[in-house]
Amino acid sequence: MKHHYIPKFYLLPWVSDEDGKLTEFRRLTNPHTQVQYIEVKRRGRNETGFEENLYTLPGTTKETKDNVEKIFMGAVDAKAALARGQLLHGIIPVGELRHAWARFLLSLMLRTPEQIHSFKEVMRLHWEKPDAEIQARYDAARQPDWPPTLEGWVKKMNPKSVERSAILMATNLMQQETTLKLFMGAMWWVWDTSKLHKRFMTSDHPILMTNGLGRPDGHFALPISPTKLFLGFMNAEISEQIRKLPTGRLIRSTNDGVIGQGRRSVYAVDNTWEDLVNQRMGKRDYFSPLPKSVIDAQATLDSHGATKVP
Repeated sequence: MKHHYIPKFYLLPWVSDEDGKLTEFRRLTNPHTQVQYIEVKRRGRNETGFEENLYTLPGTTKETKDNVEKIFMGAVDAKAALARGQLLHGIIPVGELRHAWARFLLSLMLRTPEQIHSFKEVMRLHWEKPDAEIQARYDAARQPDWPPTLEGWVKKMNPKSVERSAILMATNLMQQETTLKLFMGAMWWVWDTSKLHKRFMTSDHPILMTNGLGRPDGHFALPISPTKLFLGFMNAEISEQIRKLPTGRLIRSTNDGVIGQGRRSVYAVDNTWEDLVNQRMGKRDYFSPLPKSVIDAQATLDSHGATKVP
């Protein structure tokens, strides 16, 4: 099943009424030479921004294995679409829709193939190389017929539980209230650039932000259409500084950012920025909230109750 890490609703404003498609710059690898190149092609929203079975829950039933995509992500995207609709009309969401938009922003950083595969690797290392405390808890609970290691117990009881726990950990982090409150507590604004000919682009890593929202100059941005940029500011001073920027400079810096952060795909209404995509795609790091060590991963898991030692 296609699991969309870039929701179809999000890409809609870049789609042309004439052919029902948008321009995608897709990074591909020549199977013979292993040389990477960028393909430029008009594609429909159902043809991009997905990976087959990305969020599949192994070890579950045929009816429930795609629940993360169909139910969880479906709910995230449905409410976010309503919030984005308000933003496109210059209305800043409040209440439930403000929370929904914040959750969508957080989900965009965590639902990508790179992040999901990293979650799975972190979880695998967590079980194969548990820290002393986790191993001690297992040793204390271990029965005579249990394997001597935690990894052995997991493989014996349910070898697919590691991957399933990684997916559930990701969905838990997408609902982490501490981060959601930071997003919701920011000053939200939409910059309308429709008077200029140049258009915003987007990509598979479209959120631009400072390295951490707690900084005095903390801010974040997301293109929500070819002519509108959603912004969030952590204080009035940085808000005033950014609002004074020339609009043309804002468009250039935003496009440079989303192109640089793009790993598999960059999107646009046309191929105007093709030279810049060829020069800059994949050259910029993107902010990742993923724990970088097994110890950090364990703290996250324990805080969300995603794993339990017998």
